[in-house]
Amino acid sequence: MKTVLREIKLDGSFNFRDLGGYPTKDGRQVKWGMMFRSGNLSRMTEKDREIVAQLGIKRICDLRGVDEIENFPDPELDGATWYHTPIISDEKMLGQVGEHTEFADELRKTKPGELLLNLNQNMVTFKSAFQKVFEVILAEPHTPFLFHCMAGKDRTGGVAALILSVLGVPRDSILEDYLYTNQTLEQMNANFNEIGYNNLPNIEQEVIDALFEARVEYIETFLNEIEARYGTAEIYATEVLGLTKEEIQVLKSHLLE
Repeated sequence: MKTVLREIKLDGSFNFRDLGGYPTKDGRQVKWGMMFRSGNLSRMTEKDREIVAQLGIKRICDLRGVDEIENFPDPELDGATWYHTPIISDEKMLGQVGEHTEFADELRKTKPGELLLNLNQNMVTFKSAFQKVFEVILAEPHTPFLFHCMAGKDRTGGVAALILSVLGVPRDSILEDYLYTNQTLEQMNANFNEIGYNNLPNIEQEVIDALFEARVEYIETFLNEIEARYGTAEIYATEVLGLTKEEIQVLKSHLLE
């Protein structure tokens, strides 16, 4: 029997994992080895690239803003095509965490977790970003794909939650997947320390903790907003993102078993 792993350990990246195995409401499950999510890839080693190449990933959706990509570019991965699919506009992106940025100033003024609650609520309106991700998937639905941001948590978590919801994965499993990030916080902090990404001076520790931890109320805010506005993720996908029922069936036929 084939051994499958949820988390794929890499020396130069973190929170890299397979979205396979989650059950759906109709008794099927997400295929292993088709959908992958991760955090920052810019420090991947040669060994890491070999491991990822063995996964057969053909498409990479980079959910980050332009500045993040310029400062921490993805490595080229053999056989994979890279797509820029930014979830947040550059002026609002979470990558600008330096001392003299609007983002850091905003953090100093907010309650712990407030910024990410607002982000997840507003993420429902990021129509073009989600459309682009589904467009990339549907172009080659039979081949493995990867999507990522810097932490592999909120932007990546929103994309994962939406895809899993459209596939019919129940909320409990979606929350389980989102919270898995907390098992990788040590590696995340080490990675961010080495690239100087988590330099947040004059900000209270509880605010920083709330920024980097995966908290269930964050992703539930995103899912609740979809349900409050549209009823279900499938209705959101069809009425807002423009997916046809046939395209959703294509996704299910290739990504479920």
